[in-house]
Amino acid sequence: MKKRTWLSALLAVALLVSMLVMPSASAAGNSAFTDITDPDQANAAEMLRLLGVVNGTGGGAFRPQGTLTRGEFCKMTVEIMGRGDEEPAQRSRTIFTDVSSTHWARGYINLAASITVGGSAGGDGESSTAGTRLIMGVGDGSFQPDRVITCGEAVTILMRVLGYGDGDVAGGLNWYDGYMGLASSAGLLDKLNLTGASTISRGQAAILFYNLLFAKTKGSDSLYLTGLGCKVEDGGILLDVNATLAGSNTAVKTTTGTYKTDRAGLDENLEGMQGDVVLDKNDKLLAFQPKENITSRAANVAEWAYNEARLTGGETLELPPQTTVYQDGEKKVYEELWQDLKPGTPVTFYYTAEGKVGYLFLRSASASDTAMVARSVPSGNPFTALTKGEGNYQIYKNGMPATVNDIRQYDVATYDSGAKVMNISDLRLTGMYENVYPNTDTPAKIWVMGKELPVLPCAVEDLRNFKIGDTLTLLLTNDGKVAGVVTTAAAKGNAVGYVESITEDGKATVQLLDSVLGKVEGKTSYRKDSATKMMGELVTVSSNKQGQLTLTRLTGGSSSGVTGKLDVAARTLGGTPLADNVAVYEKVGSSKLQPVKYSQITAVSVPASKILYASKDYAGRYNVLVLNDVTGDLYTYGFMSKGTWKTDSSLGEIVNSTVIVTTSGKDEGTKLELVGGVEVPRNAVGGVVASLNTLKDGPAKIAGYVFLKELDGVRRSAFDMKAKTVTTTDMVLPISDNVVCYNKTTGKWFAEHEEAMDNLNAARAFSDNITIYYDRTPEDGGKVRMVVVQ
Repeated sequence: MKKRTWLSALLAVALLVSMLVMPSASAAGNSAFTDITDPDQANAAEMLRLLGVVNGTGGGAFRPQGTLTRGEFCKMTVEIMGRGDEEPAQRSRTIFTDVSSTHWARGYINLAASITVGGSAGGDGESSTAGTRLIMGVGDGSFQPDRVITCGEAVTILMRVLGYGDGDVAGGLNWYDGYMGLASSAGLLDKLNLTGASTISRGQAAILFYNLLFAKTKGSDSLYLTGLGCKVEDGGILLDVNATLAGSNTAVKTTTGTYKTDRAGLDENLEGMQGDVVLDKNDKLLAFQPKENITSRAANVAEWAYNEARLTGGETLELPPQTTVYQDGEKKVYEELWQDLKPGTPVTFYYTAEGKVGYLFLRSASASDTAMVARSVPSGNPFTALTKGEGNYQIYKNGMPATVNDIRQYDVATYDSGAKVMNISDLRLTGMYENVYPNTDTPAKIWVMGKELPVLPCAVEDLRNFKIGDTLTLLLTNDGKVAGVVTTAAAKGNAVGYVESITEDGKATVQLLDSVLGKVEGKTSYRKDSATKMMGELVTVSSNKQGQLTLTRLTGGSSSGVTGKLDVAARTLGGTPLADNVAVYEKVGSSKLQPVKYSQITAVSVPASKILYASKDYAGRYNVLVLNDVTGDLYTYGFMSKGTWKTDSSLGEIVNSTVIVTTSGKDEGTKLELVGGVEVPRNAVGGVVASLNTLKDGPAKIAGYVFLKELDGVRRSAFDMKAKTVTTTDMVLPISDNVVCYNKTTGKWFAEHEEAMDNLNAARAFSDNITIYYDRTPEDGGKVRMVVVQ
């Protein structure tokens, strides 16, 4: 019989980023019994508790190392057979001389001794055969109910529960050898390294009974648990172990449904795994059983692209756009998500039998409530207590592979026991302590710069040293939870973002570069024209007054601390290397700041004057770059024309000049109209970027514009679609991923396909007379932005 490796909990795969492994078969079971540390025993005891077979020893204890008597084993056997209600009727009988009328297990022992298995009734000329009693005495009329039971005795009883009698087993040196051999084949001894003469602990007995539930009864393909009204069904992929369902305090969500459960909880590291659900007779979930031979890989992604992901370390994984992604408990498609995924996003890749990526599971960014702060300058790893003795784990800091030498004072660590990854963060936020919930003695949430932040238990004592109105520095986990608090003299944060809006009364919303922190809000001193000039500006943010923000504008070049040029191919800035997961942002004038991929920078180099901001990580590598109009990818390109927009004012009607760009879209295309006094030549082709500043009840203003250069007479053979380039007599131009294509003959845009390159192929197929439009030379980062055929 194939060895069963079903488990109701599984340690998520511990993986090096550069290798594929098979999931571990070790359990990561959670249990209502608080004194069980072995995951397999915890899992087994919890399922037996749900079935009413065990209830512990009181006070949430199970005593897994304690011994188990023959009387106690009889009780468990009767209960797992579902016959516990027959026990009271057996208390008045005397079967064994040493089981007195006052012995607590008398009814269970008598009932077990009365049950027979096997045997047959006579008929049709056949003689009847006697069955085998479930339990027997020790040969002198006694039972020895308080003697510790041996493995051979326990296994013999449970094999009889499965329907096997003495006539089904071979002989051996010891009376129990035949039963032990049969039990091993049936999977009853899985996870147990015991001989027939061994005594068994309560924890080992729990595993033995657990294995019984998933063993097949004699002469049947049915699992024993199905005879108790339970069932095993395909559970698909486990999405959320903390789901909600009406009428239930706890629930588990999979791709096949949401199930009520009375379990103490499933391990979060099971999320993303494929498996079966085990349901009781009331359709409540008892367990989730991961399937065998599932290959998966946990990784940190340095850069997401439309059809691939570049891992930290440089390896690239192919990801077809239609790859299934499970995120936030929902099924999605990679094509719809990839542009919004951030570098360092924790992800697990699950593979098909053919070695292809089958689906992605994006684990929740929430960190464990157990976190630690390096309170002093580290000597070695100050966070080993988080691992509870586990070895062979990896260290990641800010989403990058790291070592113990990379740990600094005031770093914060959490531990993912499933992936065996220690996540370290140096994320900090400095500001005024504005508010707290529910109170300063037991803070669960605090507010700094208008932002609500959850407080972990390990930070409560720190916060008690501060009062509302103090300026402090929060030490944050990599998902933005407060793990510690220190004075600004000890450590400071450096919140950087861009001004998203400023209201008439000066209230500003600033989008911080660190996506975990999101936005902060507060009053500023900026009003009217000065507020307008701040829109879209890159700023540092601080707060030293209730409800207010102090914004300091950052500018490019040496004044922002950037020296030297960005060598794109070498991935260095002023000779200093970039981090593998460097986050790159770009803006044009007062436009919205937008994330871009490093691969979008096609210029040979970028001068310091084009770098608005750059920050370094703990290792001295640049991990954030903010560019000023470098890639050209923020523009909307198409045919340009002039227009006007009328607005009312106290001085009467005002006529504003506008620029209209007609670009690719279904049917007649789409139009973008922006306000700005730009002289647009006749038949101009170019691009514009919208500012965050808008007319009242009107369109946005122009943050930047460009006219494209024209090159006609290009043949379709000049296009290398694999390399995404066009070769002319003078240069090799990259093709923009968002190139737009127009058919001059039909007057229609090529817009049938979702992908720009598919529309480009349709344009090339229509004609070999092609005109291309580009913005600048390849050395300066120029790309083909528009293609016209006729």
